[in-house]
Amino acid sequence: MTTRMWDAAPAVGLGLILALLLPACNRETTSTTPTPAPTAARPAEPPAATPPSMPPPNPWLAESVYPTSHFNPAATDSVLIAGPVGSRNLTAADVATVPTLITSNPTMKRVGGEVIAFASGAVGVQKIRVTGDAFEAVGGLLPYPGFEKSAAMATPTALDAALTQLDAAYRAKDETKILDALKGLGAAGLNMESGINGVYNLFDRDGNHYCVYGGTHVLKTTDGNVVGDPPRIVKTADVAKGLPADVARSVTRIIGLNMTYDGFLAAAAPGALIILDRDLNVKASVTFNGEAVDNSIVIDENNGIYVVTEKHMNKVIWNGTTLSTDEKDGAWSSAYDSMPGEKALAMGAISRGSGTTPTLMGFGSDPDKLIVIADAAETGSNAVAFWRDAIPAGFQQKPGTQSNRIADQIRIDISQMTIEPSPNVLGYGVAFLNSTYPKPLPAGPGNAFTGGITRPAPIGIQKFNWNPDKDAFEKAWINHEVDNTDIMVPVVSAATGLLYAAHKDKGVYQYVGLDWTTGEIKSRWVFPDDSRRWNALGGITTVMENGDLMIGGVFAVKRLKIGGGGTTARP
Repeated sequence: MTTRMWDAAPAVGLGLILALLLPACNRETTSTTPTPAPTAARPAEPPAATPPSMPPPNPWLAESVYPTSHFNPAATDSVLIAGPVGSRNLTAADVATVPTLITSNPTMKRVGGEVIAFASGAVGVQKIRVTGDAFEAVGGLLPYPGFEKSAAMATPTALDAALTQLDAAYRAKDETKILDALKGLGAAGLNMESGINGVYNLFDRDGNHYCVYGGTHVLKTTDGNVVGDPPRIVKTADVAKGLPADVARSVTRIIGLNMTYDGFLAAAAPGALIILDRDLNVKASVTFNGEAVDNSIVIDENNGIYVVTEKHMNKVIWNGTTLSTDEKDGAWSSAYDSMPGEKALAMGAISRGSGTTPTLMGFGSDPDKLIVIADAAETGSNAVAFWRDAIPAGFQQKPGTQSNRIADQIRIDISQMTIEPSPNVLGYGVAFLNSTYPKPLPAGPGNAFTGGITRPAPIGIQKFNWNPDKDAFEKAWINHEVDNTDIMVPVVSAATGLLYAAHKDKGVYQYVGLDWTTGEIKSRWVFPDDSRRWNALGGITTVMENGDLMIGGVFAVKRLKIGGGGTTARP
């Protein structure tokens, strides 16, 4: 909960709206002089000659770099293709934009020789042609059913008016005005219903697009795989109406969406996991004893579905017909360290229990197969790895862990509470962003737009390596420079050996490339000016096929034209 605002975890969307309605006012003044990008940068450490194993392709997802949120059903947020290298101050020509009201992460598909993105945002779906270095809206915004009035308000003119007000407030370093400007987004169509729409989304292999909106609705759209045609609605369904009454009571909103390896949609909701066919008919569901689910889900190639609740990490088995939580079918459940949800929310968390969408680690011939989260321990968050399948013979429960299902856990030194952005996994490396706001407002965009400006920012990224010989995490590095106020999930490229992360320096937006081996910043791209247009709030960084970066955010989807042609790391 992309994630929260957006995995951050979609639950953050509700906090986002509360923050718009219930701002707080404190001040800390910081300098705003931007640091120029270096004129040159040393290359990253060369990546391994043989790239790490990646999750098996899901044959039911569209062929593209990015067919689903978090890139693949395992949610690794890593790719084999090359991202950008070098450093420079960007000009206006280097950043293409398509206006949208809060888009977390567009997904992509191929149509012949073309590449198409659908950006499902707060009030509707926008199609964008992204072939080569193009970034062109195709048709207008397709409103979600029931959101036509809100969509009509979210015009480029209205978005620019809100942005102008926010930019002026930022330049004045006036927190009250910043928060008032965010409330002004209501005039562009943002409201209690629209805040978390469209966050998790995917394309199936036939080119149909699926996303969640309006709490419990799933939308299926298509463009008929015609490049010049706008999207149109195929079907919409209120999932709650297809559930048994006892399950429906807990399904007030759908948090995450993923695709099984036999072509069914898996949806996560508070307290429930739901399976739908691609015509949006409910096929199965399972609940978790009243425990909240505030994050999305991941799926392995054998249709093991991994769901983290506020107290337990669960593996549920989908056999093509039913869902099972029975150990004899391969399912399991393990407790992990977690503080009471009310305490976590009072401290500024946006999730109950773990804030991270779980991430699979270990694929193909890798000796250990794990599932990784950040927990919500009261003494500070830990990286926790669980054995995905059978617990190795002779493995003994480690001191301080909740069960012998936990392969290892280690303190994340940079965070005082649970991590919200989903971790990045490449090979046996895993990186976590600090998402603890030192002096938080209520959850939502108020934190992202005041952090590093009038309030201190959450700083730092930490990487661990899994050692399969020792069944243990080992500390790799900590970067104490990166400003994580946008809670933007980075991406790591095996081909360049860089992790690409959103950053602000003295309030000015940048993207940086960190060496995956050392954590050192090797590349830096400074946006063209100090506008808040360049925010990446709650999104997931995407490496395009030519090495450009695509990012979401509050006012527009952005394409950073900084790629070098897109080389792929190959075995």
